[in-house]
Parts: sequence; C-alpha cells; structure tokens
Amino acid sequence: MPSLDANVLLRWLLNDVPDQSTAVDRLLAGGESLYVADVALIEVAFVLEGSMRLSRELIGDYLTALLALGQLTIDRITWSQTIEDYRSHPKLSLADAYLAANAEVVGATPLLTFDKKLAQQLDGALLLER
Repeated sequence: MPSLDANVLLRWLLNDVPDQSTAVDRLLAGGESLYVADVALIEVAFVLEGSMRLSRELIGDYLTALLALGQLTIDRITWSQTIEDYRSHPKLSLADAYLAANAEVVGATPLLTFDKKLAQQLDGALLLER
C-alpha cells in the first residue's frame, strides 16, 4: 500500500496547484488504499496554521475531510478526538491534542507532562511534579 506525503494532501485540500490536485484526484478515484502517517497530518495542520494562517475551525474541517476519504488508512479514532480537542481548546497545539488523544486510545493514560496548560485543559493529561 502506498503512503501519502503531507504535500500531496495539501495540494488536494487547497487545490492551489491544479495539475497536482488533478493527479491526486486521479489517484483517489483509482480506489487503491493509501496510508497516511500521523506525522503527515500534523505537518498538514502545521502548514495550514503557520504558513497560511487559517483558523482552527477551517483546519479541523480540512482534517475531517481527509478522515472522510474511505480509501485513506488513517487512525480515525485518534484523529477524531484530536480534531475535537484542537477545536475546543484554542491554546492547545495540535501535537498536544494528538498526544493526549493517542494516549487515551492506546490505553497509556495519563499523559504525563510538565506543560501546565496541557494538564489543565485535558482530563487525560497529568502534571508531573518535580
């Protein structure tokens, strides 16, 4: 099964390079299963938030659109929770939201952290005392 890089996902989501977007459309229309690593989704959000300065709501919509593509092999359980936490906690980074959601999904809770902001915002995170 082939895997997709973040730039392939971005070209499809943004349709900003028409020939590349068309190539991704053809690939998706082929029906082949395609793997998307978690780090690729984190990179997509990083680019959308940092370089493009898009809102969390719109970034969440883009990530949700990727989850809706049935031929993409993605950890949908973790990413659904990640997107929900990212949208509802504006001071929380996507990476922190992902770490907390992943810890919950794999049963590795609490997520121990020195990040007071993270520990205060998410139930699954616990401040590690010094």
